Amino acid sequence: MKQAPILITTGEYESMIQEYIDENLTEDGTVYILGGSAAVAETFEKGLAETNTVKRLKGSNRYGTNLEILKEAGVADEDILVCTGLDFADSLSASALGKPILLVSDTLSDAQEEFLEGLGKDNKIYIIGGSAAVSSDLAAEISAFGTTERISGKTRLETSTKLAEQFFSAPTSAVLAYARNFPDGLCGGALAYALKAPLVLTQTDSETAAAAYAKDNAITRGYVLGGAKLISDASARTIFQAEADAPVTLK
Repeated sequence: MKQAPILITTGEYESMIQEYIDENLTEDGTVYILGGSAAVAETFEKGLAETNTVKRLKGSNRYGTNLEILKEAGVADEDILVCTGLDFADSLSASALGKPILLVSDTLSDAQEEFLEGLGKDNKIYIIGGSAAVSSDLAAEISAFGTTERISGKTRLETSTKLAEQFFSAPTSAVLAYARNFPDGLCGGALAYALKAPLVLTQTDSETAAAAYAKDNAITRGYVLGGAKLISDASARTIFQAEADAPVTLK
């Protein structure tokens, strides 16, 4: 684990990201750029390298990049989570767990098989999401590399709370992220991990799963990522069992 925040950027926000790095990165720290130049421009990388140690991790596609990240993090001989790389929801929910995540498509590549083989068969492989996310055939293929367990709900919202139930014992707070796009949840995974809190996906008028989880675990406080157009203040208050005029902690 690198104990680092995740910063997302596009060309128009590069100066803001540079300013944050200049103000917060330790003297011997490293800036990791994830993905190729189509994801983060080389010109931005060169600008960072003038004052910081910079390392780009990339593969020929998202799955190759994922493996490079896992290798750089020193993942070995430990449990791992497997999520589809064709959608973002399950991997967002899993990002708060502090466990390595392997992204997969329809079948394992040779490089992915080699990586799983290196983990050792005594470790657990958690398959996140239903068969529409990680097929039964692919799950069977993965089972050759260790004991597997699938964690899923009927929807991405329920899968999120199933993960929280599985991996968090007596949490005192939760981080809420919008279920239908990825930026807030992607950045918020590091926050949730630091707080030892689950990252729960939800959205306005679809807070039933999150509210039930919060009630069952007596969670009455937490953080809401993003503006009220994504998760309304009323939805947040419903989830955290708050009074109608209670302030929302974070937007």
